[in-house]
Amino acid sequence: MLERIRYGWVLASATVLLFAVGCGSSDAQIDSTRVTSDAPDQLASDDRRELLVGVKNWLYLIDVNLDADTVDEIVESEHDLVVVDFIPSEEQNSDYPMREVVDRLHEADHKKLVVAYVDIGQAEDYRVYWQQHWRIGDPDWIVANDPDGWEGNYPVAYWREEWQDIWTDESGLVSQISEAGFDGLYLDWVEAYSDDNVATAATQDDVDPIEEMVAWVEALAAAGREYDSSFLIVAQNAAELAAEDPAYRELIDAVAQEQVWFDGAADNDPPGDCGLPPTDDLIDTADYEATLSDPCLQQYLEFPDSTLHVSSQEYLESLDAIRATGLPVLTVDYASDPENVAFVLETSRAHGFVPFVGSRFLDEYIPPR
Repeated sequence: MLERIRYGWVLASATVLLFAVGCGSSDAQIDSTRVTSDAPDQLASDDRRELLVGVKNWLYLIDVNLDADTVDEIVESEHDLVVVDFIPSEEQNSDYPMREVVDRLHEADHKKLVVAYVDIGQAEDYRVYWQQHWRIGDPDWIVANDPDGWEGNYPVAYWREEWQDIWTDESGLVSQISEAGFDGLYLDWVEAYSDDNVATAATQDDVDPIEEMVAWVEALAAAGREYDSSFLIVAQNAAELAAEDPAYRELIDAVAQEQVWFDGAADNDPPGDCGLPPTDDLIDTADYEATLSDPCLQQYLEFPDSTLHVSSQEYLESLDAIRATGLPVLTVDYASDPENVAFVLETSRAHGFVPFVGSRFLDEYIPPR
């Protein structure tokens, strides 16, 4: 889940040239004769799925401007997979030189997959598709506020044609992401079918929300793979769906699961270190509540449907089952306390997963560790 804290980066013609070509300073510029919008994709001749299976370190960085210094850090790192926002889809950043940045990341000495973060179950009011008059109920497929308190995010009836056209039309977002050189999509809010307001809308439309989500992921995958047959689909959350539905697993290339062990709050206060109940029998108990800091307890009490009311055991049962099928599993935990970070890294890897640990805003570069 993503909430923007930046106010946009409106690019003037001079700022289009911010990005360094090599390992130089932030004052270096892109060589516009070397990088073009139709430059060949460095990974097109490789098996992206094989590379994904081999990922050891990955970076999740979606609430930050990718300036020259940040791009330098990523290029010079040994991250195998980089998940970044499709920045031109932000209303205030529509001129961002995404293709140049993706090409540069692909040209790093340490080969990297570059995948675009997208929220497929919620409309976000800072995106280029958002219309000024939109609000909950207008259009009627915008059904509610975000249940965890993320401002500007609205669950949608994702099976509606108007929503899907934003993504899968010939000039839609999937086409734009493909043209920008990304290796695939990182799908957020696959778990939208479990939202009460979305379920109510599905009942009113006489559809099964789970079946419609599988069909929606299939449509997104088809749109990306029409451009490139090796286009990747990484699905965040809804681990139970991937564990239980072989047909859904066939559509995706990896599963990512947030807050398996630690979470934070939507406003990044706290940014993490709120431990989930380790086992099912501790959910919503006084013993569990006693382990929470005051900010974590506030999040727990204010949002009764939040992740702090789910156990690590529940997630792990699904994730272990997914991993047993051979599908790669990524974990995303929100923590900064060194002991908690070390615990997540060791425990996730012990299960055969690939961990990422950072702040809830996902707004800072984290080196491989």
